[in-house]
Amino acid sequence: MLIGVLHLLPKDHPDFLDHAVRNAKRLEEAGVDALIVENYYDMPFKPYADLPTAIAVAVAVREVVRAVSVPVGVNLLRNGCRKAAVIAKYAGGRFIRCNAYTDIVLSESGLLMPQAPYLKGVKVLADVHVKHGLSLYPPTLAEAVETASTRASPDAIIITGSKTGEPPDPVDLATARAYTDLPVLIGSGICFSTLGILKIADGAIVGTCLKEGKEIDADKARRLVREARSLLSPRRRLSLG
Repeated sequence: MLIGVLHLLPKDHPDFLDHAVRNAKRLEEAGVDALIVENYYDMPFKPYADLPTAIAVAVAVREVVRAVSVPVGVNLLRNGCRKAAVIAKYAGGRFIRCNAYTDIVLSESGLLMPQAPYLKGVKVLADVHVKHGLSLYPPTLAEAVETASTRASPDAIIITGSKTGEPPDPVDLATARAYTDLPVLIGSGICFSTLGILKIADGAIVGTCLKEGKEIDADKARRLVREARSLLSPRRRLSLG
């Protein structure tokens, strides 16, 4: 499973929707299995994604869903899992990424609180010990993976490095696989020099590596997808259709 990330421009940018549709099509043409829409360029993030941001992301998701045939997901930053689920439901999305699913996370935006109790009727890719944050509880990765898997009902577990562009430690991937029967996805740092770790994962979410500036580089995206597929041999299948 290869999921391409569409980093939205700020909502007041004049090219906001055209950029979203244009780059979504490039990701689909590159051969990703799904794509996820994220308000990445809203940095610095507010402690809670506000209503104007959620509405803008919803409009972008609706236009992207109309433009491509692959499943489309939503990641709304920060503390936006509940709003992301609503966006997915009403704008045609198939899944969400939740950065604080059963973890309590201290981030640069403030405290991210667990959202699992509120997420019903939507497919969830759940981060544990997410990047750009300090997980306060559960304290260890093993406990976090086990808690997310057994005390809630995500569709996959996401393991990241400590920040965007940094891959997870292979030991962390192995730990995750030992403590869950769910698919384990790599959530950061996949690029040409790090593709080898795909051998110990069930898929990956790829964003930064596919871009030149703020645009998806079509040639780079096609090449990375092709090389990644030659290494992936998932033992646990994830369906987002």
